[in-house]
Amino acid sequence: CDHAAVEWMCREAPQDVIHLDHIGVPFNRNAEGKLDRRMLGGNGVPRAAFASDLTGHMVLNTLYEQFIREGLPAYEEWLATSLVVEDGVCRGVLALELGTGKLEAFNARAVVLATGGAGRLYDSSTASQSCCGDGMSLAYRAGLSLIDMEMVQYHPFGFRDRATFASEGALGDGVILCDEAGQPVVSTPGLPLRDELCRSLAASGARAVLDFRALGKERISARFFYLARVANELADISLDKEPLPIQPRMHRILGGVQTDLSGATAVPGVFAAGECASPGVHGANALAGNALTAGVVFGRRAGTAATAYVQAAPSGGIADTVVGDTERELEAVFSRSSGEDTVVKIYRELAAKMADKVGLVRDETGLQDAAECVAALKTRYTQVGLRHRGKVYNHELLTWYELGSLLDVAQAVVVGAQARKESRGVHQRGDFPITNDTEWQQHSLVTAGPAGPSLATCPVNTG
Repeated sequence: CDHAAVEWMCREAPQDVIHLDHIGVPFNRNAEGKLDRRMLGGNGVPRAAFASDLTGHMVLNTLYEQFIREGLPAYEEWLATSLVVEDGVCRGVLALELGTGKLEAFNARAVVLATGGAGRLYDSSTASQSCCGDGMSLAYRAGLSLIDMEMVQYHPFGFRDRATFASEGALGDGVILCDEAGQPVVSTPGLPLRDELCRSLAASGARAVLDFRALGKERISARFFYLARVANELADISLDKEPLPIQPRMHRILGGVQTDLSGATAVPGVFAAGECASPGVHGANALAGNALTAGVVFGRRAGTAATAYVQAAPSGGIADTVVGDTERELEAVFSRSSGEDTVVKIYRELAAKMADKVGLVRDETGLQDAAECVAALKTRYTQVGLRHRGKVYNHELLTWYELGSLLDVAQAVVVGAQARKESRGVHQRGDFPITNDTEWQQHSLVTAGPAGPSLATCPVNTG
């Protein structure tokens, strides 16, 4: 971790939680009416404020309510296709309206990327369909560096057959992690880190389950309202009557767009926050609860910094030629004939290869295989045609754009994983099992170039 980033998050998070409480986030209360807190993996004390098992969702809804109250303009069902950078300064974005197929330039003195992560890069993940790494890709193509992309975190409590997961707060609330014979898997009094638990489950080959039955129906409903519902609807399981089968699933990439403590990037006018960005608080192994905390703290900081930047930045427009060039590129995609290869086929091969060769434990042979596969898929991507030629709600075109983003992210992940010849946190190399502080206690930076991605390093801020 960068120490300054951790210090700022720890210093500012309490006031941000209180602010969220004041604007309506329905946090759970204890018997005294104060904010309740729960124990999460890797924590020494219960320190996570929570809203049942829907904390992120509740925060998002409450902030969206404030957005609506302010009457801010919103452009829904648009896809940002590129950042427009002229003379080294961001001038705005180009975006495609899905309902019309129209490409339009949005002039902006500042752009804040808050697009989420890239969980769809793996075929066994906890991520929703929207987590396609598009913000990371927009920044990468604009010349910005992606930092620590090899740090891919898995969640131990993924549903066995569904792209969702159980809250890690379950163990802290008395839920028992067992093998299918009913024998407890976790015997230590504290909660282990996610990576340790994932690797333990994977190495043992145990088909693990979470047993909620001791909590009783009332407590399950109070503490795990969302989980109880999705377990019933997606897995046909009643948590008060039977255990929930689970397995480790890819959860999130801990790296992202390199930013400073205010969310600013190396391109003036471009800011980033949330899961697409990396201010330096996660290091090689994010503590449970810190991702949402970092999103809140550094999201606010990025918004504040972008506002200050806009007030001082000179105005400037986007040249008409930029839109015209992109429109011609789009027409070229539609002009390519469709063959046996498809966008969906390429995506499935990519997700399967990443899960197989760039998963919980990697090695040079597997990473080289993945690198060659990603390069070949990128070539196929530039040649694939679309079967649907209409521009109105063309979901194949949307998937084509998202696949391009995922291929960029995949390349950055593989390049970083190949270079880091050690094991550290969530990055585990079977051929380099030892942590090498002498050479690798530093960040990795992947930047796009004419000849492909390049890798550099920068020191960890320990001051």
